[in-house]
Amino acid sequence: MDISRLTEKVQEALREAQVKALQLGHQHVEVEHLLLALLEQEQGLATSMFHRAEISGEDLRKSLQEELDALPRISSPSGTPDQVYVAGRLSLLLEQAQEEAKTLGDEYVSVEHLLLALTADKGAAGRIFSELGV
Repeated sequence: MDISRLTEKVQEALREAQVKALQLGHQHVEVEHLLLALLEQEQGLATSMFHRAEISGEDLRKSLQEELDALPRISSPSGTPDQVYVAGRLSLLLEQAQEEAKTLGDEYVSVEHLLLALTADKGAAGRIFSELGV
């Protein structure tokens, strides 16, 4: 995926997702790291969309954090992984978001494209969305 085709907010969320993965001792950046990063963005679109849909951001954050806490942790002499990798599911999500952008005639992948792609996620994030009625 061409990073230059991602909006600033999406790039920011991906960087924050990577930081979260490192802080939690995870070797891979997962879809759940990204969704949590989107929810924590200042004046973020994801939070306002969930609020308008009457979905509790706090419930969503709590569920995501529980999923992330259950992932295996890797440590190195520094105490955290030296490097993190993009998980396969996250790569697929980014590809799906790019397809959503193309379908909608948009040049850049934005937060709303990620959220649309997330509704089809087969992992924990998709299950959480389903449980919350997204």
